[in-house]
Amino acid sequence: MNSQFFLSGSSVLTVVFAMGGAWPLLALSFLVMMIGIWLADREQIAAQAPDTLAMFVQDERPLLPLDYFQGKQLLWYQAGTPVYRILQAQDTTWELVGNEGEVPFENGMIRVVPGLLYRQRPAG
Repeated sequence: MNSQFFLSGSSVLTVVFAMGGAWPLLALSFLVMMIGIWLADREQIAAQAPDTLAMFVQDERPLLPLDYFQGKQLLWYQAGTPVYRILQAQDTTWELVGNEGEVPFENGMIRVVPGLLYRQRPAG
């Protein structure tokens, strides 16, 4: 069974129930239509090339929570989240560059909630 089966079936059920005056049963045809739409979405996603699908569902720069870091030098709060000048994670230090969209993203940068870019500091 594919999406065409369910979408065609919901159309037939709608016509039959409407002509027969079985108005409460129209909810059943609506349910069959929703199943058909859900299956059609899954079929379209499965038919896409992996690279195309990756563009829609995967971000190259994941938005990391502050839980992974120890913040130093609190600057301000943005969207209820503290913004630190320096973030420390194990033996790596990251320095605030700016807001995403205002500063061009470069290799070696990370995104941290609420959309701030940090650049890795050289060891030393």
